[in-house]
Amino acid sequence: MKNYLIILCLFLVWSSSNAQAFEVDVAYKYIYANQWDKAIQTYNFSRPFMAEKQPLISHGLNTAVSYIFQSQKKIKQGINLSYSYLRSSSDNENLVNVLNLHFLNIGYLLRYENTEKLKGFYTDLILSATSSGLFRNVNGDPFEYDDSKSKAFGIGGNIGLKAGYQLIIKGNTYLSPFIAFGYTPYFYSPNTELVINQTKELTSENWTPILATQVGLTLHFK
Repeated sequence: MKNYLIILCLFLVWSSSNAQAFEVDVAYKYIYANQWDKAIQTYNFSRPFMAEKQPLISHGLNTAVSYIFQSQKKIKQGINLSYSYLRSSSDNENLVNVLNLHFLNIGYLLRYENTEKLKGFYTDLILSATSSGLFRNVNGDPFEYDDSKSKAFGIGGNIGLKAGYQLIIKGNTYLSPFIAFGYTPYFYSPNTELVINQTKELTSENWTPILATQVGLTLHFK
């Protein structure tokens, strides 16, 4: 994953002279992954002594950067890199269990803008490769299973749709509120249930579809 990040950063630096816009997103993110929910629900069911149940991994934050390349057409192309962090934590007597989920997406972006009819409004279609890492801490320390740190990695493909409205701040700097939706039809993560519940394919599959919603702000530098 580090090699992909280095290559992408070098490409973005090389192409920045041709970029029409550089953008930064900050957003609240909600996801629904039914197979992961089953694993957490099984974890809660098998531990009736817990006063505080383990929340589903649903809520988190997302940040992203995008380059939009120079074009006079209504449909423009770009590159998008995004990172998401989601957390699930339960605090019980002698048992503080925390699940940390990280997503990294690298994608190709198509932007539609019609400044004549809908000035300020834009929509993005983003096709991306997505990867994840799930890590578990118990009582402040990494959880170990079979004498190794418990972790689960995943990979899949995502399609996203984003809509925003640009508000001029000053000069060529714009701020836009936006809403975005994403769908990963097949996300392969064979060890997620193992990290959550110390079982494998007992209550859930080794893959899951993922639905995501984001609401946030984008800062545009044109």
